[in-house]
Order: sequence, then C-alpha cells, then structure tokens
Amino acid sequence: MIMMFPDDIELAVAVYMADHALPQDKAIETLLRAELQRSGHLPGGAGRPREIVDGQPSADYVQYSSYLEEDS
Repeated sequence: MIMMFPDDIELAVAVYMADHALPQDKAIETLLRAELQRSGHLPGGAGRPREIVDGQPSADYVQYSSYLEEDS
C-alpha cells in the first residue's frame, strides 16, 4: 500500500525516521500508535476516556446512570 501525505508531513516523518533510525513503515506505525493510545482509540491506551470501561459506558460517568442499570 502506498500512502501519499502532504509535503510537511512527509518531511516531519523523514526527520522522525532519521532521529530514531527507523524505516518509514515503523516510524509511521510508532507515530500513529502513540496518537491512538493518547486519544483513547487504541484499547489499553492510557488516554482511554474514563467513561468507557472494557468497551462499555460506565454508570459512574454517564448522566443517566439508571438507564444503564436497567440493562443489567
């Protein structure tokens, strides 16, 4: 798969590759993984929204917790 990025992104990835001695695919994977973990989109990431527990809404963090209790 060939991915095309704007010139500024290509340059930033090239600099990251040089700074960390990584091939392009590993550099992109590292950068993407870090952002996905930070934003909570990658399971187990430290940035996982606290209202989501094991992929499900937590009654501790929703406005109408009784709604979730009815499903139990």
